[in-house]
Amino acid sequence: MAWYHALGIGRRPRLPTVTPSADEPQALTASAATVPQPRSELLRSTDGWQHEAWQFYDDLGEFRYGVEWVSAMLSRVRLYAAKLEPGEDEPVRQEAGAAVEMMTTLGGGVAGQATLMSGLASQLAVPGEGYLVGETASGVERWSVRSTDEIRAARGHFEVMDETAANNGGKWRPLGDALVTRVWRPHKRYSYLADSPARAARGTMRELELVNRHILSQYLSRLASAGVVAFPDEVTFPTRPEFEDAPDPFMAEFIEIAAEAIRTPGTAASVVPIPLRMPGEYIDKVKHIDFTLKLDEKILEKRESAIKRLATQLNIPAEILLGMGDVNHWGAWQLEESSLKTHIAPEAEIICQALTTGYLQPRLAASGVEDPERWVVWYDMSELTLRPDRSDNAIQLYDRLEVGGAALRRETGFDEADKPTDEDLKAQALKIIIKTLPSGAGSALSALIGEEVSITPVAASTPQEAEAAAESDDQHVENERSLPDTLDEPPPDAAATARAERLIEQAKALHAVRFTLDGGPELLHPKGCASHLYSCPFTHAAARSLADLPRPGRSGAYELRLDPFGRLTIGAAAPHMNLTSYLKTRSALNGHAHSSR
Repeated sequence: MAWYHALGIGRRPRLPTVTPSADEPQALTASAATVPQPRSELLRSTDGWQHEAWQFYDDLGEFRYGVEWVSAMLSRVRLYAAKLEPGEDEPVRQEAGAAVEMMTTLGGGVAGQATLMSGLASQLAVPGEGYLVGETASGVERWSVRSTDEIRAARGHFEVMDETAANNGGKWRPLGDALVTRVWRPHKRYSYLADSPARAARGTMRELELVNRHILSQYLSRLASAGVVAFPDEVTFPTRPEFEDAPDPFMAEFIEIAAEAIRTPGTAASVVPIPLRMPGEYIDKVKHIDFTLKLDEKILEKRESAIKRLATQLNIPAEILLGMGDVNHWGAWQLEESSLKTHIAPEAEIICQALTTGYLQPRLAASGVEDPERWVVWYDMSELTLRPDRSDNAIQLYDRLEVGGAALRRETGFDEADKPTDEDLKAQALKIIIKTLPSGAGSALSALIGEEVSITPVAASTPQEAEAAAESDDQHVENERSLPDTLDEPPPDAAATARAERLIEQAKALHAVRFTLDGGPELLHPKGCASHLYSCPFTHAAARSLADLPRPGRSGAYELRLDPFGRLTIGAAAPHMNLTSYLKTRSALNGHAHSSR
């Protein structure tokens, strides 16, 4: 059964009246009325100022641009069903229920709702009122926005202009089962009358239209005539044979040459001057008389002034009508934020109130939903919100351990579905080891690709590189000797995996760095690194950049971690850490590993 019949609508529309009474307080200032039957006081005729506003919408580009901007913005506002809850600043969005389904099907989905929002925005911006019409066609709900000129009452039913008729021609068609809701911005003096910012801006728009016409007339006068050229009557000119029989052969030839230049613009004939030979005493007697209007330099200033005044009178940001000018990226975002709150949100609330009292609540009441008055239509402007790019700041704060991964993903345009899994983190840690730990690169690569890999060192090209390679080999041998010997030693691939997992745990472990007044920074390892200090990723990272770490303002111990690129990052001061069991890398390298004190 169609929802129109659920509301008790037969062949003649008999919708329940949901217009609030005068003594009922209203949270919003918008007005909406579901028209129960054709009544002349509700289906009002268009006033004279509304006709003029529509004329300016059709003819005045500056005004039309402002209206279209508001319509485009509101078309991106999304509607949803919400419930009034005590203690909440705004209605609470609901995810399921009859109201949610009704809002989902309104207008045929998101695209249809965007069209409705755009149309209602134009009606509110120009005449200040319009009608939302819902009807059924072949069992399908069809929605449209109609102006006061497109709908009328006729013998107990509504009629709308037939949009399917060729050139329309004023042809009307009756509405059968229909829902008709008036949406309007109430006048502050007479609330049943519609009001619009365009009403008070008509004087400025008249002035702007006159200025535009004056500028256009000046250009047209130059196109219509270039004036006349006066030649002394005593001067005669030789003419071509084809013009000898003309009443004035010279003038006929002169006009033909000018016509040829017009027919072939861009050719030499259109720019080469016409040669004339005459006695010298008559040359200064040839006069060009210009009948065209001269361009008034002040008129452009007058037009700019009229546009500025119009921008302050319409319900749009002045910068939109005047152009962004010198507004930079950050200023544009601030303008957008203020525009949403000042210009878009009030329009969205008017429409939401109309849909609440004229669509959602009557349908819920007809469907038997309990407390339908607690349900409202509300809006979401998140698609319009432009935020500054904070991705670089988020990355830096994440490296300094001041924000979490969720914040980093949010500010860089990703969501929680992109959060790395445990396997992803393991693969990333192995890659860090390959980059930063030469002695563990083979084991890490073997664990990463799942097969044994033997890395052959590259031959040194200089004595210094050879010496460094020898020291690295000696250290690698010493590290291997530190591994415990067991009777049931695992196979090589298992050993490589175990070694890679140990390196991952070392890279994830919280280390510390100590700054003293009389010495450089000291790297402190947790007790878990005691047997493998040389192969610890922190040891290799410290060998490259420990001395270059920025010194904090106070001496003492600080948290130390590795960033995703294997670089040391200093965290907060570490008075809470028990450093009695931590080991110094320098002491271990000297063969005297002991706990720091």
